[in-house]
Amino acid sequence: MTQQTGGVGEHEDLREGLREGLREGLYPALKNIIASVIAIGKTRAELLVVEVEEEKYRLMTLWAKAVGAAFFLALGIVMAVLCLVLVFWEYRALVLGVFAVLFVGGGLSLIVSLKRQAKRPSKLFHASLSELEADLALLQRHAKHPE
Repeated sequence: MTQQTGGVGEHEDLREGLREGLREGLYPALKNIIASVIAIGKTRAELLVVEVEEEKYRLMTLWAKAVGAAFFLALGIVMAVLCLVLVFWEYRALVLGVFAVLFVGGGLSLIVSLKRQAKRPSKLFHASLSELEADLALLQRHAKHPE
């Protein structure tokens, strides 16, 4: 019976040693994994912020250039039409009618172009989504074949 008691005591010591080893090895490893996941998340969030800022700047410059170009083109077209009306004073109704049709046609073609462009998906966050997919694939690979 003393052997059994000693055997149980040895098993208890072994279990306590395993628990101690798990506490010393598992918890720091778990902390490192959590810290790595947080660092990856922070990096991805920073990438998202950079992409949003770049897209905002790009859209602002596009709008500014588009508004400026539209203003100068419209002013130039109005001046050209007025010059043509003065040159062809006898046919002023015909000249104004032809340009009205051209302007309406141009406006309708731009509306069609805008609708087509609006249907296309945006490329915003494309790089971030690609990086997240790569991270997910890497994590899935490590889950299937841990090293």
